[in-house]
Amino acid sequence: VSEATAKQAGLARVSGATEADIYEWKLDYDDGRPEYEGKIIYGGSEYEFTIDATAGTITEWDAEVIHK
Repeated sequence: VSEATAKQAGLARVSGATEADIYEWKLDYDDGRPEYEGKIIYGGSEYEFTIDATAGTITEWDAEVIHK
């Protein structure tokens, strides 16, 4: 799965967010499996997530309300 496709999968879960709202993004390996790790900050909330870089599925998702 391309980086752009993975980013869109994460953004699709946050209505209204765009690529400009992605504050962290990296390709990592967990037990030899590639995965993308990202953070979106949008609308007073912070979303941290992991996407399987092979399948393109979101494997972890955490949302937290933050105060700006």
